[in-house]
Amino acid sequence: MSTYGVNDVYGVDELEATGRAVVEAHERGHDLGEWRPINERMRVAGCRLCGQLVWIVRPPGDEETWRVGGNAFNAGCERGFGKG
Repeated sequence: MSTYGVNDVYGVDELEATGRAVVEAHERGHDLGEWRPINERMRVAGCRLCGQLVWIVRPPGDEETWRVGGNAFNAGCERGFGKG
């Protein structure tokens, strides 16, 4: 059993960026799956419905700021919530 809290594993800035990404993707009809680490500066999640990606990155030389991006922000989900 782990005794670490969320703040021991993830920084607040990383959690805020993840939250922004989830909300923005959801507003476009995407249903994001599991977040996967690519490296210590990048995390990625794909839409379970259409496969488009969302990511968060921490730019080199910046140990606190996380940026949000991804092709899922360019268009709504083809299948989207409620389009079933």
